[in-house]
Amino acid sequence: MRYTFLSAYAIQGIAHPTGETDVPLFHDPAKGIRVWLTADAVTHLHLLNRHLALLSMMLRAMVGSPLTADFPDTLVSETAKVARQRSDSIGTDPVVIVEVTGEVDAAIPHNAREIQDFIVCFDAFDKKTLKSRLASQVSAVLTALRIGTGTPLEFRQISDGSYLRTEDGRVVHSASAEAGGLGGYVSHRLSEEQKQRIQADVPLALGAGSLERVLRLHAQSLGKPMDNYRAFLAAWSALEILVGKLIPIYHQLLATDLRGLGPSPGLHAYLDRVAAVMADKYNLADKFAVLSVYLDDTGAQDEVRAFRELKGFRDRLSHGEEVDETALPTRDVQRLFDKYLRNHLRRDA
Repeated sequence: MRYTFLSAYAIQGIAHPTGETDVPLFHDPAKGIRVWLTADAVTHLHLLNRHLALLSMMLRAMVGSPLTADFPDTLVSETAKVARQRSDSIGTDPVVIVEVTGEVDAAIPHNAREIQDFIVCFDAFDKKTLKSRLASQVSAVLTALRIGTGTPLEFRQISDGSYLRTEDGRVVHSASAEAGGLGGYVSHRLSEEQKQRIQADVPLALGAGSLERVLRLHAQSLGKPMDNYRAFLAAWSALEILVGKLIPIYHQLLATDLRGLGPSPGLHAYLDRVAAVMADKYNLADKFAVLSVYLDDTGAQDEVRAFRELKGFRDRLSHGEEVDETALPTRDVQRLFDKYLRNHLRRDA
């Protein structure tokens, strides 16, 4: 059966005032993924709002059999209540919505209720498994937003949920509900260049393959509700794993470039000896230094030194030292991850 999954995040770092039209950021019909920025998320989340309203009414025994005469008006009122709560939770921040559609194994149970133009039931499909399966795609989109804008955006989850559609177009609300919980930033409007860059970066992030888990870990560190200590650990872990994933590629590239400097037997013998002696002796900073040769496109600062300083915070935590949580340089780690991932993905694009 056809499903629609929606995941919505409020964004700090992008300005998109109320009343402005939606900004399409990505659309791939073949993959069933659509992404857009909106100042009117409540409207786009109407079916999820109605879903929550129905659940609330069911828990309060307000969906009887037969339905009461005032049920339609009550449903409208309860849905509007959820919408107001959603709006209050969003505040003035713009929202990015990731919509994924596709096919899922589903079976409407015999005791499903047909109400108006929709169906209400329990456990028609495994919503938790579906959400887990799509998490990497949502993480890839959030990461692409950061690297596409070149801005240290922060995300706060507003909602996620899914519903089905029957062949005749009716919506199927299947319990249980999945909804998200309800630093200073200067927000800027998206430039046309940023919009184009995001549209190009989303498919790169979605196609990152072996980096899927790294992107998910990095996205976890961007969540606004997460305390700085856990955000730092998640961000550093993502950066460390990224270095480990990329080093075989760039170590080989560096070796090839060095051998291409000339045909001198002495140079090649020296490089062979270095490779043999250092095969298992490169530490994390050494590996990062190799990556920086190809992925540091600015050279504005000694990023190897900056990396060692960031690693120092992680080492102090690992050794049990007391470190002021507010002093942990989480954003610096996230920016470094953004930059090196961005430049890696774009190298062959």
